[in-house]
Amino acid sequence: MSESVLEVSHLRKVYQKRDVLKDVSFRLEPGTATALVGPNGAGKTTLIRILAGLVIPEEGSVSLLGSQNDRELRLARQQVGFIVESAFGYDTMSVTRNLDLRAELYGKPDKAWLEELRQELRLTPEYGVARREQLKLLSLGQKGRYALASALVNKPKLLVLDEPLVGIDRENVKVVSDLLNRLCGEGMTMLLSGHVAEQLQKICSHALLLDKGVMTGPVPMEEVVEEEDGEEEA
Repeated sequence: MSESVLEVSHLRKVYQKRDVLKDVSFRLEPGTATALVGPNGAGKTTLIRILAGLVIPEEGSVSLLGSQNDRELRLARQQVGFIVESAFGYDTMSVTRNLDLRAELYGKPDKAWLEELRQELRLTPEYGVARREQLKLLSLGQKGRYALASALVNKPKLLVLDEPLVGIDRENVKVVSDLLNRLCGEGMTMLLSGHVAEQLQKICSHALLLDKGVMTGPVPMEEVVEEEDGEEEA
């Protein structure tokens, strides 16, 4: 078996005496796209915040890219792209300047890559995003595409996104899906959360199911979507 990109072992997180995550364990193999699916309040965002180092669990461990200790884990997170609830950004700066600044946090920015992201995610004047337009003036869908671009500035080995398709219209969902599928095909590993499995079906082959802090899976996406459809018909 190849070395996992992400390995989570027996995570437990408690808020106000309630177990938000209960003994959560899973691993992601290189070059795979996995959905993290569950209803609102299932614990998805808490799990992603733990992966990002923003929340400390009561029990369990996280290993990114083979990290063995806290120092290695901090270094490994520099090779991960995260969206956790909202994207990094300064409201009064432009998309271009925001992406440049975020790239600078990881070292020397790759200008060609940043321009490619702006073009592929339609963050350019021909799609209604002026070069100097302030971030706060963007539409919800434009902000969603900017959030993805901001998570990709460092060409991460692992991409972890919380609700990446929220607010994005159908046409641009295809734009986002096409980009993510291409990057996954080139070897990037992905964990994408959502509460509607069908939205992630065109990107992810398998899903981890989280409900009331308990995880099951992975299971094929087709099974999850079929189950959702059956619940809607019932």
